[in-house]
Amino acid sequence: MNKQIALRCLSILSFVGIWWAGSLLSPPEILPGPEDKTAEFHIAITLARILFTFSIAMVLGVALGLLMGLRRKVELAFGYLIPIALTIPTLLAVFLCVMWFGYSEAGGLFAVIMTVTPFVTVNMLAGTKALDKELLDMARAFKADRRLIIRKVLIWQLMPYIFSAFRYAFGMTWKIVALAETFGLKYGIGYMFSFWFEQFNMVQVLAWIMLFVALMLILEHGVIARVEERVFAWRPVHAL
Repeated sequence: MNKQIALRCLSILSFVGIWWAGSLLSPPEILPGPEDKTAEFHIAITLARILFTFSIAMVLGVALGLLMGLRRKVELAFGYLIPIALTIPTLLAVFLCVMWFGYSEAGGLFAVIMTVTPFVTVNMLAGTKALDKELLDMARAFKADRRLIIRKVLIWQLMPYIFSAFRYAFGMTWKIVALAETFGLKYGIGYMFSFWFEQFNMVQVLAWIMLFVALMLILEHGVIARVEERVFAWRPVHAL
């Protein structure tokens, strides 16, 4: 386990090190370095949008998926709406929200939430359908209250589905945020893609793409993977 963590950290540090060395050998307008103030500003804007929309999409998706799986009436009410939401192309969702809300922060963020939430909901619905009913019956037989059942029975059975939705939703969120910034939002890494694309400056476009990829690698392998390992520490290494 420690070797795996060390290898992940080494790969991330190597990428950042190469990026930093390249920024020293080229002017900032060609390849901005990790310490570049302009890059820091746009990274902070993009990260804030990712964390905000991702958190809302996860909360809404998990709650709706649980309700649909545990309550037949809720499943019937939303069962036909989820497939419709899943079939809307991401680019079309961004364009629709721009037309609805204009070139505003609300439009771009709503497009991300509208696109990601249905995927989380479907994943959680499948997990709820796969729950071991005997464990629930046993908990009720021992007169466990609802909070205890949720905390000790439901959550741990659903944890693999939650993390599956977590990873998928996170991967979708940062891509859609970049797309929304490119077409409808001001500031952020996606906005810089669009700005330098309009200038037809391929070097700058590639530089910001490298910056974006480095940021996501750090979050994916340095943060999310570490949290997942802690949560599933009880499982054998080959099962992770």
